[in-house]
Amino acid sequence: MWVISDEDKYIASTWGTVVRLQKGVAKEVGHDVGLLCLQEGCSEVKGEQAPVQKTPVEIQTELETLDAVIEATSPLMDLDGMTKVELEEHGRTIGIELDRRKKKADLIEEIKAAQ
Repeated sequence: MWVISDEDKYIASTWGTVVRLQKGVAKEVGHDVGLLCLQEGCSEVKGEQAPVQKTPVEIQTELETLDAVIEATSPLMDLDGMTKVELEEHGRTIGIELDRRKKKADLIEEIKAAQ
């Protein structure tokens, strides 16, 4: 059974089950707990309104697909066209700290080594 609440709330049973409901988020619960939720003012989500849960394999496949799309569409960094300040800022985004006192070519080498 899918239930939804119009406010954040916890529903507890006398046999120790506790369900946390967030405002406007449908949650799948067992029939017995669902009846408790309905008694506490929640609504049942029926039919096509109920969200479809994805398996971990489906989620992993989607993430891999998104990573491939992002990689294919992201513009290549023109490191030679950047200033030393821009190289330093880019280095921070990939987790390295660069010393601008070094030559620009050395900074580019450090960035390439870190990627």
